[in-house]
Amino acid sequence: MAGTTAKILLAALALLLWGGAAGARTLTLLSPAFKDGDKMPRSAGCDGGERSPALQVAGAPEGTQTLALLASEMDGGKARATLWMACNIPPATQAITENQPHARQMKPEGVQVSLPGGKPGYSGPCPPAGATRQVMIELFALDVSLDLPESATRQEFLLALEGHILARAKLTGKYKK
Repeated sequence: MAGTTAKILLAALALLLWGGAAGARTLTLLSPAFKDGDKMPRSAGCDGGERSPALQVAGAPEGTQTLALLASEMDGGKARATLWMACNIPPATQAITENQPHARQMKPEGVQVSLPGGKPGYSGPCPPAGATRQVMIELFALDVSLDLPESATRQEFLLALEGHILARAKLTGKYKK
């Protein structure tokens, strides 16, 4: 009897592990414009047109209702400036096109939140001349759609994400004026 119970438990464990591995997906965020940790294109910065970089998305886990983006200019491991906040991007999205409009509505779907300067959409990194800053773009798979006003602050954006993140991916780039 003990041998049979052990076999059943092992079979159940194997099935659980196999099923979990088959269903497991890893959220990824890439850009055709730069590799993780490498130099971002000049067009992405404040002195090059402030064109949001093209992004490639894959692996939203089961149960994802929407995706959200947060881009920050980093200095010493801390966010120095918020460059982009967007949410309600469909979970099946595989590409976010370059040069998103400076408008509430993303192309093709999703909404952008206004930055401290008052305009929605992407704002390029703008370090002092000669300085290099790290830019971190984070992608969140969420189990809800967010109801954020266009003027939501970074703090409000982060609070809205709290408790709803199913997976997270990040992409970093370097920008020098």
